[in-house]
Amino acid sequence: MLCCKLPAITAVNKPMGVWCSHARPGAGCGIHDNRPDECRAFHCGWLLDASLGPEWKPDRAKFYINHQADGNVDIMVDPGAPRAWREEHYYRTIKIYAARLRERGKNMFVAVGRRIFVILPERDLDLGVLPDGHTVRVGPRVVNGRMEMTAWIEPVSPGPTAPTG
Repeated sequence: MLCCKLPAITAVNKPMGVWCSHARPGAGCGIHDNRPDECRAFHCGWLLDASLGPEWKPDRAKFYINHQADGNVDIMVDPGAPRAWREEHYYRTIKIYAARLRERGKNMFVAVGRRIFVILPERDLDLGVLPDGHTVRVGPRVVNGRMEMTAWIEPVSPGPTAPTG
């Protein structure tokens, strides 16, 4: 039920990192049949990937995997266990998964509260806290005189504006 705690759910005014008022420990969502679209769109990565054993169940792992519609993957970590994703038996698989995603031009992100990491095959990038109104970009850049894959935080671009006049 970490999906009832970790993300912000605007439709029910639930802030990030706070248990949803509709969560029923041991029973699931108290409004499951009428849950918001944000909740309906979520599909737990542990349930979607049969290769992940019972140790990957979010209540044991202390994080959950979220496959985004754009092909990227987020790992949302319980701030009460911020290093859970780095435990060797998880981390090894996460790095393999990140490499496979990168081959397809996709990325893996780890969020511990608002702190964001980008997981690349060759290294992890700790981008710090993601401010409101900002997003993470991943791409090639010249770093120390050579081209390498990196990531950075930038403001969300506003959408196109209507012509005036």
